[in-house]
Amino acid sequence: MPKNPADILMNPARQRIIQYFVLHKKGTSGQLAEALPDIPRASLYRHIKMLYDAGYLQVLETHPVRGTEEKTYCLTAQPMGENASEKEVSALIQNLLYAVMTSFAQYFQTHDTADAQKDLLSVSSCTLLLTDDEFAELLRRIGQVYQTYLNNKPSAGRKERCLTFISAPPKPSKGESPC
Repeated sequence: MPKNPADILMNPARQRIIQYFVLHKKGTSGQLAEALPDIPRASLYRHIKMLYDAGYLQVLETHPVRGTEEKTYCLTAQPMGENASEKEVSALIQNLLYAVMTSFAQYFQTHDTADAQKDLLSVSSCTLLLTDDEFAELLRRIGQVYQTYLNNKPSAGRKERCLTFISAPPKPSKGESPC
């Protein structure tokens, strides 16, 4: 079982499980199975267990159901732990960046007919001058756009698309830009 937070969180199925909890706040494995029908039930249970064992999910309540216990899960308040060190947070961010770079490299290496334009691959970067309040508003509005699509169910024509939004640290010193 992966111990590295990036190994746990970078799995597309586990990302979708976490998104479910972000949207619905709580849920049972049965509710997750209904919401994510393309993930086989046995795999779904393994992913839930992995997220629970790693401390990203907690049991909110339990109810007896036909001789067994049904658990209702929710996200933990501090998924990296209250005492996550700067080194751990830095490693998670670096692993995320590495995973994004790897996905692009794999795409171009394994697709003989890779067509970035047809597949709508994109990358962009810009530097904005914002107060903390303006930045919080920008994040809220981006969240609203994401919210519009997070409940989409698998259907013909729908493909998994990974969007990564990164807020880089402020400029280290006058005249130098991290972007």
